[in-house]
Amino acid sequence: MTGLTRSGVADFLTRVADTRAGGDGGGPAGVDDVLDDLAGLGLAPGDAVVLCLANGAELLRVQLSLLLLGLVPLAVPPGTPWQRVRALAGHVGAGVVVTTRLTGAGPRTPVGDAFAVPTGHPATRYRPGEILLSTSGTSGMFSACVHRVSSLLHNARLHTGATGITAADTLLVNLPLYYSYALVAQAFAAYVTRARLVLDGPPFSPVGYRDTIAAHGITHSSVTPTIARQLLADPGLVPRGLRALAVGGDRLAPAEVADLLAARPGAELYLTYGLTEAGPRVSTLAAHAEPAHRYGSVGRTLPGVRASLREVRGGVGELLVESGTVLLRRVGQHSGRSLLGPRTIATGDAFSLDDGYLTFHGRLSDFVVLRGEKVSLNTVRQAAHAIPGVVHCVPKVVDEGGAQVLDVHLSVTDPFPGGEKTVRRLLNSQLLPAERPRAVFISAADPESFRK
Repeated sequence: MTGLTRSGVADFLTRVADTRAGGDGGGPAGVDDVLDDLAGLGLAPGDAVVLCLANGAELLRVQLSLLLLGLVPLAVPPGTPWQRVRALAGHVGAGVVVTTRLTGAGPRTPVGDAFAVPTGHPATRYRPGEILLSTSGTSGMFSACVHRVSSLLHNARLHTGATGITAADTLLVNLPLYYSYALVAQAFAAYVTRARLVLDGPPFSPVGYRDTIAAHGITHSSVTPTIARQLLADPGLVPRGLRALAVGGDRLAPAEVADLLAARPGAELYLTYGLTEAGPRVSTLAAHAEPAHRYGSVGRTLPGVRASLREVRGGVGELLVESGTVLLRRVGQHSGRSLLGPRTIATGDAFSLDDGYLTFHGRLSDFVVLRGEKVSLNTVRQAAHAIPGVVHCVPKVVDEGGAQVLDVHLSVTDPFPGGEKTVRRLLNSQLLPAERPRAVFISAADPESFRK
């Protein structure tokens, strides 16, 4: 039904270490007590349950236990305001939230190290073997994707094949397990390969990241481009002990790819693309094995995944993904991304295709008209990220007297001599007149921050 077994889950949890719960082997290992607690709630197979738990071993234990019972979990960030949690539960039809937070929302029933709280909403019946996944904010706060657990496990197998994960590896998870990237490409990847899993964060710290990799013998790590830029800001913090580093979530500039390869001579570097609706991983580039002119690509599609473009203009169009791991349907509020058929999703992302290699050009919503010309906000981000010390860029289109203008907000590791004037000069040197911002706002990057 799900591809998960009780013995497989129990074995998997013995290979999970939570650094915040005692280091090696820390954190809860068994499932029997959680299964008993969940069975006592009187839920029927197919009932949805919202999980509002910290990013750690307990979240995995409860989530997998729910799936073994045929229940349908939806994990959300632990800091989500309680009113928003309840509202989301109403949209997806979940009558119970499992959390460790003192909500004052009603009677509490112990579930492992957490407890179950009723939401007061009527239950919506799903099929046993399904799971609900949140997206990272691009599809609305009150929506979720319905997937089959078996298809997510299949996607995890495809990802392990593309990135070389085996039972001999130790994977580090410092990304949120309540989103599909870490859940499928790391946790489920460890489950299907019998690799070891170390949970650590968020939040992210470059120094803590380096030290955790050394202390736990990490061989495989996945990060976002924002984290990769924080590491490149101080190349001495780029861990050299890793066999493989994977980067997914957005696009790295070719120069950044080259810098990551140079910082880890002889090591593996994988660039991946995916989205929750696709189940989630779509393509991978083994950058260490490719010529430099491919560094701007996210590679070829995984086996069994077909990519095509529609509304092509100048070689760029919206990416369509056909795969057996595409979501079944969406529940809750409407999303801009559309399910075109039982196996095909319109991604809302602009791509070009060259000999099977996919190159990301930004989201369709990133294209705006400024001063009468079409401008890609992703181009602005790339120009900003090319400036040493810039680790994050947020372009914002604002209305000024009935006309759209662009402001750019930058997070930097160190102050720039000359401040905003210097940064503007560096930025404008790479941008066309229509792409240049009206104002540049600079703030210090928080080394403990994490952004999905």
